[in-house]
Amino acid sequence: MWTIFATSMKRKLQNPVVFVNYILLPLLLILILGNALSGVFQTGDKETKSTFVSQISTVVVNEDSGDVGKNIVSFLSSENNKEMFDVKVESSSTQALKMLESGEVEQYIYLPKDLTSEYEDKKNGNIMVYGKDNNIEKVNITDLALSAYGDGYLAMEVASTNNPNIVYSHEYSNMLAAPGTTTEASTESGSNISAMSYYGVTMLVLILVYGLANTMNFVQEEYSEALGDRYLVSPISKTALIMGQFLTGCTISILQGAVIVFCAKLFFNVSYGDNMMFVFFIIIAGSIFFNALGLLLGVIGRRIKQVDGVVTLLIPVMTFVGGGFVKLDMGELSSISINEVFQRPMFDYIGQGVIDLMPVFTALIAAMGFVLIAVYSLTRKEAR
Repeated sequence: MWTIFATSMKRKLQNPVVFVNYILLPLLLILILGNALSGVFQTGDKETKSTFVSQISTVVVNEDSGDVGKNIVSFLSSENNKEMFDVKVESSSTQALKMLESGEVEQYIYLPKDLTSEYEDKKNGNIMVYGKDNNIEKVNITDLALSAYGDGYLAMEVASTNNPNIVYSHEYSNMLAAPGTTTEASTESGSNISAMSYYGVTMLVLILVYGLANTMNFVQEEYSEALGDRYLVSPISKTALIMGQFLTGCTISILQGAVIVFCAKLFFNVSYGDNMMFVFFIIIAGSIFFNALGLLLGVIGRRIKQVDGVVTLLIPVMTFVGGGFVKLDMGELSSISINEVFQRPMFDYIGQGVIDLMPVFTALIAAMGFVLIAVYSLTRKEAR
């Protein structure tokens, strides 16, 4: 088996097609598509920036003479929260309501006089936030901020029972967006990936898909033609011959994938995430799966000659449906693309830091089945 592997590797690596078609062309596609379609990936960022709302102009009336009211006013007007709140403090509720009605402020926060005493008595204090209907989102965000502060205040009190030096501070980013718009946090998975990184992933997976040609060609051409005659008269068993070629195909695919990742990072600053071991695991798993699939398709192609043409057609179709050429949301249709099995875990990891390898493990189990079927089909006594 190892003799077959060494001989095949030498012959494959001397073939310029391996480098031109399967390394240089994907790198060119990353460069061309990444630059030509970069606007598709920047749309979400531009929309996010344009939908941030400025400070919420707020008037606060604090009738509470205790620490709770003072602390809430300090929290709202602190340096950390100036990006979110523009706070004015008034002593008169009547004046505050006039400021709200005239449009001088967008919301009015009222802290009742019994706030501290209710807190000390373990009762729920009522902080009132007033605003006009057109500013209801801002009022809701303020409610959320005050609620979070209240939770933190309670935690501070509990902790300070044993350690009076503990201090908690709160800082809130501007989470407000205009109605009907989408912020960066709610965009679809992978939308925060740059164009170069997106095509760095899809072209890498495309090369892994084309790895099935390694073993398909072996079964359909080398094994069945003159080179196969020389293989079969050698003292090497059929199983060793097939596994040697399978190992060759996997190694070629792994080398191609590794070179693409290295060159894409070096020349185009493509990001594949922080953990490169995850990326190389995807490369290895994809190489095994697609070369195993190539073995099976090669066996089928010996009987059905149209298989080669169908596979040649399906590869770009699967890549397109999976968003490999143009970033499109195909919905459930994208799930039929075999590319998604290896693309989606990489997008989830790069964009969200989430590692979900269940589809990849399922593909590896399927690959074992493909290899067993192919070996059985090619090593039967009546088989060539």
